Amino acid sequence: MTKRTSPLRNLRRARTLNQTQMATLLGVTQQTYSKYESGILVPADDVQARIAAILGTSAETLWPSLEARAS
Repeated sequence: MTKRTSPLRNLRRARTLNQTQMATLLGVTQQTYSKYESGILVPADDVQARIAAILGTSAETLWPSLEARAS
């Protein structure tokens, strides 16, 4: 079984940020941020917006399944 890479992880790495740096920017722990990347935990809407802004994308790009559920 192949492990699927998260778009969140790919974009973070493209910006040369590590999980600890992202967590600091968001005001959460590294463990919490790691759960966002792995899909264990979905961030609140305001945190999603902040993550998207930091990574230069939209929340819908990072969490497309949430957009589909809202429709």
